[in-house]
Amino acid sequence: MTARAGRRVARPRRHRPGPRGRRPPAAVALLALAVAGGLAVAGTPAAPARADAAPTTVWAGTVCGSLTRVPVPFALDLGDDGFVVGYDTRLRTMSWDATTNETRWYGGIEGGLRSELTAVSPGGRVAGTAAVQGPRYEIAKAVRVDGPLPLVPVDRSPSRYDSVRAVNDANTVVGASDPVASPGRTEAFVWTDQRRVLAPPPGAWSSTEAVAVNASGWVLGWGAGTDATGSFRRQVLLWSPTGAATALPPLGDGTQMVPVAIADDGRVIGYRLRADGRGDALVTWTAAGGYDVVPAPTPNGSSVDLQVTDADADGTTVGAVRDEQASPPLRPFLYEPGTGFRLMVDPSGTPLPTVPQAINDGHEALVRVGAHPHLWTPCP
Repeated sequence: MTARAGRRVARPRRHRPGPRGRRPPAAVALLALAVAGGLAVAGTPAAPARADAAPTTVWAGTVCGSLTRVPVPFALDLGDDGFVVGYDTRLRTMSWDATTNETRWYGGIEGGLRSELTAVSPGGRVAGTAAVQGPRYEIAKAVRVDGPLPLVPVDRSPSRYDSVRAVNDANTVVGASDPVASPGRTEAFVWTDQRRVLAPPPGAWSSTEAVAVNASGWVLGWGAGTDATGSFRRQVLLWSPTGAATALPPLGDGTQMVPVAIADDGRVIGYRLRADGRGDALVTWTAAGGYDVVPAPTPNGSSVDLQVTDADADGTTVGAVRDEQASPPLRPFLYEPGTGFRLMVDPSGTPLPTVPQAINDGHEALVRVGAHPHLWTPCP
């Protein structure tokens, strides 16, 4: 999707600190951004607020939802009106519409090679990858549907692998490509009429990736590289619709922000990752206000691990907290800025035994319960 505006799509991998992640450059001047109906260029942003630990957060209650089994064996993303995309057991692109109960298969680029839909926009634009035959093995290429069918590839070159993370209603696709000869040296790309590499800010960047795009065409991602001090870090990046790049300031104190989504009002949404590899807070960033850090709900003071997985266009967020002192320890949540963290439960009041994968503008969520994906729909 687009994170609902951005929605990063190919379900988020959990990024850990390491010798390449979403990291920094050499000295980088902050791009002038202002948040108003999507991001707009203005004056120099205010100094970001410090992302220090805040007081302990408690659960604001529960939110009930019914479960409907989704007939897409490997469901990966969720659009509005319950439109689900993914692939089937024969590794073919597939979608299901909860409103009409219609399923569709999209095929691939070449013969019976693997294909999968990894992203859907709020309005139903779909994108993903499909394989072409390389000299020695199959190579995934970015694809989208520009009409009823078929899949349209960004190109057929066997020299680069593609991964698709998000698409918006304007059919703008974002993701990353890896050279076949140099795996791991990813380059963020945006694809509208043609593929365009998203250049990072000045610095020595070893890899970049785009993870979300909002309705206005602002792209969220990360970069790994060496800053002006010679330190290798990962850093959150923003690209304007024209491709101008900004590196967000680091959180500091040995922590980093894992970016997940960008709302239509320009808010960057993600979570804070500590040096020990645990997530401990939901984080948002705006050009005007800097960082806002909301610690994971831990009423018993236990050590937890939090992960944000998706957010809709208005910034409503889903994810999960693992709290070993809770029963059950896995606590899936729906977070709204004016309400706080609410535990996602089924109609019987039992917490969902899973991590939500995606959320749409109706606050429906894509979840996997047992061996099957389900659509979680809020109770009336």
